[in-house]
Amino acid sequence: MNTRPIKEEDIPHVINLFRANYGDDYAIPEFYDPQWVKRGIYSDNIIWLVIEDEGKIVASGACILNFGDYNDQIGEIGRLVVDPQVGGKGLGRAMLAALVDASDDRVEFAFGEARTTHIKTQKIFDRVGLMPLGFLPMYYLMGWRESWVLSGQLFGNGRRLRRIGKAEVIPAVAPLAQLSMKNLELDEPFTARADARAYPMDHALHVEPLSGVSLVRILQIEHGRLIEPEVFGSMHIDQGMPQLQSKRAHYMVASDGERTLGAVGYHVEEHDGNVRITELIAQDDSVKGGLLRLAVEKAESEIEANLIEIDVSAYSPRIQQTLFEMGFLPTAYVPGMVFHNTHRWDVVKMAKINLPWDLGKIELTEPSQKYFDLVSPAFQRAADSRARKRPAASATVLRGLTPLEIEFFHRECVESTPAPNTMLEASSLHIVIEGTVKTKNETQGAGSAVGASALLGGESVSATTGENARVLTLNANGLTKLGEHHPRLAVKLYKNFAAAR
Repeated sequence: MNTRPIKEEDIPHVINLFRANYGDDYAIPEFYDPQWVKRGIYSDNIIWLVIEDEGKIVASGACILNFGDYNDQIGEIGRLVVDPQVGGKGLGRAMLAALVDASDDRVEFAFGEARTTHIKTQKIFDRVGLMPLGFLPMYYLMGWRESWVLSGQLFGNGRRLRRIGKAEVIPAVAPLAQLSMKNLELDEPFTARADARAYPMDHALHVEPLSGVSLVRILQIEHGRLIEPEVFGSMHIDQGMPQLQSKRAHYMVASDGERTLGAVGYHVEEHDGNVRITELIAQDDSVKGGLLRLAVEKAESEIEANLIEIDVSAYSPRIQQTLFEMGFLPTAYVPGMVFHNTHRWDVVKMAKINLPWDLGKIELTEPSQKYFDLVSPAFQRAADSRARKRPAASATVLRGLTPLEIEFFHRECVESTPAPNTMLEASSLHIVIEGTVKTKNETQGAGSAVGASALLGGESVSATTGENARVLTLNANGLTKLGEHHPRLAVKLYKNFAAAR
């Protein structure tokens, strides 16, 4: 068998390999267009090889080199396919080895994403040594919102350059970290930080889009760029305005008078309805949470993103906790994914899904199933909770709150399903999310609220539950906590409560 670079005359044979494996259901439908494939094989950023056996193309694979930062030395393994009639001969593993060798030491971390509508690609990755590192639920819009398995492997100096034993993660990330370390045979400790504090999120920031003037000021800030970066992506403000505009990168720049405080970058994937937060630059810790909150509220309130994704440092439990408190959940732990200064850094992938939970058809190999079992339950619980509490969002006492602020409000409430004719606590606010609540004068349905005046020290209202009642309750202690952690949200609530008296 002969492994060699792809030639133009190989294109029809490679397309036929994909049809033999996937029919017309391959993840990239353009792949069946010979002209589209032709552009790919002549790209400087793609190493594309085939394996030939007695004049017949029996395997094809590519390594895409322009993923991540220019010095990360990451290769994305894709378009990996083997003739199903020649399976079992180690062609997939041979192709991966050939791709890494052909990269000429340009790849220290290789990864690939496999569909879960079938297990073909997952099996190939398992056989070639790309080990599962995460489960990406509902990440891409195909026929529906499909989930993918993220697999990867470290090569060459990739293992030796890691920050060995330095990882610090929040408890929600720890099981993923443990499994990924085991899969890549990294026998080292990491620290689970249950005491991690989120960055302050209520800093009032004056924000403007990135301009030539603000670009110069942002480039003078080192934290997040040169010192202790906490968010990773392929777009960086160092690339300059023309390059950022060509990649459709957006930045929000925060300032206090003439002083520039920092910036947060994001990219909109219009086809998938996703927003990826790509960069966080800040003068100090006091503005990091506020900048991230701005990006999330922009994504949810204006862009109406279906999914928000972000890659963060595995050595910063504070940023992990900040995102966790904004509703993000971990999807993957990726050892050595990025290179910074003199080391390769581990990455935690996190996401927030703003859609009903519906995975559709799922097929998983045994190694992939372990990540599904770690990742999916938390997302499903979050989606179920969001669906249950959705009627409360229409309550007049929550008018003017962003979706994220409503989440913060819900977090301080207690959800309950009292029996009929139960007397509700007179000193608390109750929002009806199902069924009815009866007061002296009327019967209140879903989206109604009683007891707002009581939280402000006013007259309490006697209320009892009707049939099938489900309510959200906020007591004085919960309101105090909201005031401590989210003062601007508390001000909105006080105004709405006063108007409801």
